[in-house]
Amino acid sequence: MSGNQKASDYVQKHKISARNPIIIFLRNVETHGFDHTKCWAWKGGGKGNGYGNLNIKGKNTTAHRRSYSLFCGDIPAGMDVCHACDNRWCVNPEHLFVGTRSENMADCKSKGRTAGGNRRHLTAWQVQEVMRRLNAGVPRSLIAEKMDISYSTIGSIARGNSYATAQKEAR
Repeated sequence: MSGNQKASDYVQKHKISARNPIIIFLRNVETHGFDHTKCWAWKGGGKGNGYGNLNIKGKNTTAHRRSYSLFCGDIPAGMDVCHACDNRWCVNPEHLFVGTRSENMADCKSKGRTAGGNRRHLTAWQVQEVMRRLNAGVPRSLIAEKMDISYSTIGSIARGNSYATAQKEAR
């Protein structure tokens, strides 16, 4: 199946039952009405590094790899599933593509997402704005999308694990 085919079309076309792996997977995804332009937030478990994680038949796998395999097909051995949107929590199959580890790392570096002094740090104002929105009940995925901050960073701020000084100022 083409990676460009919308998941909702696939589900409807194949009359999938509630016990189908796709339906089970989608129970943990905020799909925004299957809008292919938006990031679909993984709402299940995580690995602690920003990537969603789940267990399939006793084997741990990342949520974005599972999404790719469900909606786009098999992942060739030794290949990475990369995010065109650069959001680790995104599982929208239209935002995912297969690439080599070298290609994935080059993509990360070109976008300033690697360690080594290139990580993006939030300003005190940004952290305070995240806290304000969290306190107002705005969903974490929406804050991440609107403020261009990773879902895992929003979660760390919400738990008090990141940017403690700026959080105290926000309260």
